[in-house]
Amino acid sequence: VERAKFLYSAGFFLTVSPESMLTVAKHAAETGKYYMINLAAPFICQFFKDPLLKLFPYVDFIFGNESEARTFAQVQGWETEDTKVIAVKMAALPKASGTH
Repeated sequence: VERAKFLYSAGFFLTVSPESMLTVAKHAAETGKYYMINLAAPFICQFFKDPLLKLFPYVDFIFGNESEARTFAQVQGWETEDTKVIAVKMAALPKASGTH
């Protein structure tokens, strides 16, 4: 973690240790590294909404397929299924570092 420039977590890790993910994500923001996450599955967006949202201010790159993105938007109450609109809304979420 200390020597890495890019840090990646699968969203599935939220099911076992969201605190670890948040620690690594904050480290990335504090040290100018890139933090990436994969939404992993629609159920992650549904049942791990709060820990996922706690990570978002520290996330520089989000990976997800169409169904994961649509589920994320639905859970957030965005009332759209347009993945382009969802991507723009995700990108507009607040950032902790503001640099990436």
